[in-house]
Amino acid sequence: MLITEDIGGRVRASADGKVNLGAYYVRADYHHVNQFVDRGRRIRRRDVICGHSDGSFSRLGAPLLTHPREAVRFLLLLRRFHRYYGAFQRACVHMQQEEALAADPVMWGLYHEPAQAFIQRHRLETVSRSVLAPAAQATAFASPDRLTALALLFGALPTIVPMYEYVFRFDRLTRGFEDSISRGTVIRVTSHSGYHSVETTDGEAIEGQNLVVATPADVSARLLGLEKIKAPIGAHLFLVRGVLREPWSDATCSLFPEGDAVCGIARQADGRAVFCTMLGDPDFERCFASWDVEEHHHWNQAFHLEGRAILSCEQGPGLYLIGDHNVCNLEDAYITGVYAANQIIASVPMASPS
Repeated sequence: MLITEDIGGRVRASADGKVNLGAYYVRADYHHVNQFVDRGRRIRRRDVICGHSDGSFSRLGAPLLTHPREAVRFLLLLRRFHRYYGAFQRACVHMQQEEALAADPVMWGLYHEPAQAFIQRHRLETVSRSVLAPAAQATAFASPDRLTALALLFGALPTIVPMYEYVFRFDRLTRGFEDSISRGTVIRVTSHSGYHSVETTDGEAIEGQNLVVATPADVSARLLGLEKIKAPIGAHLFLVRGVLREPWSDATCSLFPEGDAVCGIARQADGRAVFCTMLGDPDFERCFASWDVEEHHHWNQAFHLEGRAILSCEQGPGLYLIGDHNVCNLEDAYITGVYAANQIIASVPMASPS
């Protein structure tokens, strides 16, 4: 049984279901998640512009042309990271994330190294200003000084891995257990005598031998009594119908420099735009010649990214915690669910042959 307020959790779409407001893109290497989406327009590097501290904008990575050695060093590092990351994901199907991280010295080091230290160690200051910081601003709503090296590299992977807009197919995701979905909000989790019980706001109590908690880190901490989680990061997302000013009107996606109140703009083919900002009352006139706000969503505690707390998937016998608590990524969150499912299946006694 699935007990949930809504299917999809923090993966939200516009009222008409055509625009993602939150997790905006999927990468080509989302091997599990891509089974449940219809991929749309590819977002190419040439269609992305990045802002600079002097107020100018350029195509993604263009400043690196004047720093070819640093650019090559960055791309080689990113490709090497992608190989380690792929091996880590494969291990997480059968290992807890914390165990897979600890078993890989490279991934473990990146998880604990501050992003700024990584940038300085590899002499990537120009790359940081022109690529890494704008990517972190747009995807993590944070500057590199708040992130680990691992989180920073995740945000940079679309530099070498194709990314796409998408529509989540929740009908595929729930196929086979549509009749086992209970709409509700869980307010309490208790465990006793090998069983786990959840209580919902309507007073319903449901008990089972296995319980999988797939909630945001702050909710998980409250339900399971977790002592330490990463600090939250949030932003405001607006769906705007209007006319973008230059240079934003010439780009599919616009990334803004570190410290800007605006995180990013994703221009839609139908004339609308997703406008992401740290402010609830932003200056629309700066980026739009005319505008009409169709929707406003405060994505409060969108991610828990700041810090190095590591949470175990196995919180006790038959009690599993899954999601993006350790590695903030759609695909990795899904893989934690695969791990929990594998453990539950393995715990079921095999029937004796007749």
